[in-house]
Amino acid sequence: MPTLRRTWVALAAVTWIGCGSDSRVAPVAPDASGEPPADAAKRTTKDASDAAPAVWAPSSTDPIHYHWQLSTAFSAPRDVLPGDGPTVYDLDGETNDAATVAALHALGPSVKVVCYVDVGTWESYRSDASKFPASVIGNPNGWPGEKWLDVRQQSLLLPLMKSRFENWCVAKGFDAVEPDNLDGWENDPGFPVTETENLSYDLAIAAMGHALNLSMGLKNLPENAPSLEPHFDWALNEQCFEFGECSYFEKSFIAKGKAVWDVEYNPSPDCASASDAHLNAQKRDLDLVGPKEKGFVYAPCVADSQSTW
Repeated sequence: MPTLRRTWVALAAVTWIGCGSDSRVAPVAPDASGEPPADAAKRTTKDASDAAPAVWAPSSTDPIHYHWQLSTAFSAPRDVLPGDGPTVYDLDGETNDAATVAALHALGPSVKVVCYVDVGTWESYRSDASKFPASVIGNPNGWPGEKWLDVRQQSLLLPLMKSRFENWCVAKGFDAVEPDNLDGWENDPGFPVTETENLSYDLAIAAMGHALNLSMGLKNLPENAPSLEPHFDWALNEQCFEFGECSYFEKSFIAKGKAVWDVEYNPSPDCASASDAHLNAQKRDLDLVGPKEKGFVYAPCVADSQSTW
């Protein structure tokens, strides 16, 4: 990859300690044309007991402990790290099963589980790799077996991603989605993708997840955070301290009471600044290995035993 900023989607196992949710209810999902269904008004008048549960919306009020594991498969209880307060586990959607998600939910009501899905690159090792037409597969993105997707071709890509969301995330009981590689236009995807075209795809991904009652996170894109914040429920950034980008999230997501996580790989985060801003920050090893693996580094600004800033 061209910089240290990670865009890799392998075996993701992130411990996300869930914070409190707000009272927002997911909007009525649009149909294939993008318009609300004809009976949308009728649906909104149904009894509250018939309404879908509110999409999980983690808050920035209190710290939320976060454990990220990409290079080794997640195993419960082996990779569960003890702590107090809300907790989030971010796991690869395909390689982790419903039993693992259920085991994590059984740890307590404040535990949420996030489904990692790569929406911006093609991965040769995925079970659905053959379903992607050659016309949408572009240049390598720097990680073995991965190539950028032509996100302009939404009519081809969105049905494939919807299938992933339904089968990898919803069917297994995940609470949210971490959509990776939303920033193809900033790299060399092999297609003349513009920022506007890429962001259109990113917004379609967010809307699709919400229509399935999944909480959606913004992955990186710091400069776009202010404009994208209304469409996402939380944010996960890499290296905002190293690149001087944390203020983008502080003035958008955190200012609106939405949780933000930052992971640093080289210099440690400025923990005093992070806590003052209610930014969940930590230092990790670049390979993001499991807690039982050699080279594991996990230094959160707020200790897992601490439940306040």
